[in-house]
Amino acid sequence: MNFEKFRENLENQLKSFVGIELQEYVFAPYSMGYGFVAYRIKGRIHKFEFDPRDNILYWYVGQAHQKYSTAELKEFRRYNGLAIPSEDLMIEINSNRA
Repeated sequence: MNFEKFRENLENQLKSFVGIELQEYVFAPYSMGYGFVAYRIKGRIHKFEFDPRDNILYWYVGQAHQKYSTAELKEFRRYNGLAIPSEDLMIEINSNRA
């Protein structure tokens, strides 16, 4: 799976239980498949960034009601490969921690 397919799957999962607003999307297939996507979900910025060299997906989260351009994002979770279990995604988005 490449990052573009991951983004499509992620958006479908998120749209099934919460409203999302796309903030930014970058996919660089010529750069080993690097990509990132950022959404506003429940007033917070959630950014998912894939590092293809280490095969790690980083999930960053900002504070509530920050603008995307000035948001200070902190690493929230790391996953090996381009997969976030649906249960983890739903639980973390709906919790107050994320």
